Amino acid sequence: MLNDLREISGMEMIPQPPVIEVAIVEDRRDIRESLAMLIGGTEGFACTGGYRSMEEALVKLKHHLPHVVLCDIQLPGMSGIEGIRILKELYPDLLILMLTIYDDDERIFDAICAGACGYLLKKTPPLRLLDSLKEAVTGGAPMSPEVARRVMSLFR
Repeated sequence: MLNDLREISGMEMIPQPPVIEVAIVEDRRDIRESLAMLIGGTEGFACTGGYRSMEEALVKLKHHLPHVVLCDIQLPGMSGIEGIRILKELYPDLLILMLTIYDDDERIFDAICAGACGYLLKKTPPLRLLDSLKEAVTGGAPMSPEVARRVMSLFR
């Protein structure tokens, strides 16, 4: 049914890769390691790296680009939003999905304008996070419900 709707609406259907490769940019070690365990321990997913800062990610991502980068906003040194701009300039097709505690209009807008493909809050349940990664690689724009509501009100 979803495929029929996409064909009718003209939305491009992007096939999902057999294994979705994900890199994590998160300064908090406990969160970074938990995400790496969730992603790496789930069939159909692989964690290709966990980075404490955007500077570290910029150096190491060039050796193995994942399908998706899960990125925090508040990082030591360069912010996640600044990093998105650089990553999108270097790798225009790279998908960057924000995973943050911030749900204010300015950060949401800045992240999307910088090139984020979606915006999730850190309170997102693990299964929803995995579904959001799938959604991102198949052409979607995953957002936490609260964020989607704010985006809709911004455009009104």
